Amino acid sequence: MHGKASAIRAGNLWRKYRLRPDEYDALREQQGYRCAICGTHEDDIPPSRTGRPRITGEPPAESFRLVVDHCHATNRVRGLLCTGCNTAIGHAKDSPETLRAAARYLDTAQELGSVAS
Repeated sequence: MHGKASAIRAGNLWRKYRLRPDEYDALREQQGYRCAICGTHEDDIPPSRTGRPRITGEPPAESFRLVVDHCHATNRVRGLLCTGCNTAIGHAKDSPETLRAAARYLDTAQELGSVAS
């Protein structure tokens, strides 16, 4: 990423997470370039085109494959996740109890086998 795009990315990282690009890169390296939940390597995550279209009408730029996960109560950065894992914990409203209940549900369903209709 070069020029204006990198400046925009740096501004977004700082404004949203108080994170500099070099800190984001260090976190990527620390996590082995993998999602902190599912372990998928960033090279195996397809780039997404999320966000608002540009003022010029162009589609949004490709986003980073590992997104910053943060606590909504404290704004503290927790790690980097793939979009799927980030969305999953968001839908669970960051509730460990809900996610544990979901895991128990899946474990039970797997033990019982699928219910065919």
